[in-house]
Amino acid sequence: MIISKNRYLDAFLKFVLLTAVIHMFLLFAAAIMNADMAYLNYFNILDIDLFFPGVEQGLVSQLISIAAMALVYAVIYLYFTGKEK
Repeated sequence: MIISKNRYLDAFLKFVLLTAVIHMFLLFAAAIMNADMAYLNYFNILDIDLFFPGVEQGLVSQLISIAAMALVYAVIYLYFTGKEK
């Protein structure tokens, strides 16, 4: 699978993607082991909690986190992927 025609950029993008997948796997494992779904909160994953401590805590934050993930996915899907013919 080629992401970019530039070999250096392609290798970098694949490196970032692989690292992100490993990161998500580790967070998922930590969430299960600690029985705390806050590990999977999008604001926590992005480390926004470093700037706004406690933003990843609470039910409202969890719901907004899911909505933010869906919105980011939708934007990427709609504007950055080719249309099927």
